Amino acid sequence: MAAKIIRMRTPIYMFRIIMPAALFAFGTAAVAQQSEAGEEPLSRSDFIAQMDTEYARYDGDSNGVLTPEEIVSTQRQAARNEALRQNARVFAGLDTDGNGVLTSAEFAALANPDAIPVDAAPMLNQFDSDKDGVITLVEYRIATQGNFDRIDTDRDGIVTTMEMRAAGIAK
Repeated sequence: MAAKIIRMRTPIYMFRIIMPAALFAFGTAAVAQQSEAGEEPLSRSDFIAQMDTEYARYDGDSNGVLTPEEIVSTQRQAARNEALRQNARVFAGLDTDGNGVLTSAEFAALANPDAIPVDAAPMLNQFDSDKDGVITLVEYRIATQGNFDRIDTDRDGIVTTMEMRAAGIAK
């Protein structure tokens, strides 16, 4: 593979800052990809060629200088690409019949109701006045009507907006 030479007009002080970080970030990734893929060892010239390609990918205007804006733009695009890849994987998992369209039933599989914790204990603690492990209609009404009566401060049998505000229920 012939190495593409990228002309750099980077001041030496910028070279000392950018290149070690780039070498670490890009270089370790390239070496890791090479070994994970089970490919042959990576020569110095191939490594440099890969790093030059990576640098050129970041250098949007091809002027030999990486600006923070170019770095952010390239990272954003990579993040978008990764999000699209993950979305496609999720879609493929939901599309059980493989027709490229999600039915209501397939889409419903996206929601995981088991992920939302449920617990009867708080409601039992609030309404099961005799602590027998069940809530009767009478126990439920006593507790809820007690709340109504607490809010209905003028005891006229009607809870007004002002009473709800005073109870902290309405704004």
